[in-house]
Amino acid sequence: MASEHEHGQFQIQIDRVHYTVTQSTMTGAELRQVPPTPIGPDRDLFKVVPGGTDVKIGDADPVEIRNGERFFTAPAVINPGAPGKSK
Repeated sequence: MASEHEHGQFQIQIDRVHYTVTQSTMTGAELRQVPPTPIGPDRDLFKVVPGGTDVKIGDADPVEIRNGERFFTAPAVINPGAPGKSK
C-alpha cells in the first residue's frame, strides 16, 4: 500500500522553521533551497535523529522525506579564535 504522502505534501522543519515540500526524496542541495534565503556553503545541514546521532547531509546525499522530519544547520567551520570574528 502506497503512503498517503507519497505524492502529497510533507511538513518539515529546518532550523525550527516550518516548511511544506512535495517531494518524497530530496538531496541535501535541494533541501538547502527550501528556505526563502537558501542555506549557504558556510553551514552544514543535519537531519535530526531522535534518541540517536544526528546525520550530516551532503549536497548529493538523498534523503527520504517524512512528515514531521526535522533538520538543522551549524557553522561548517568552528574556529573560536579566528581574527576579525570577535563579537
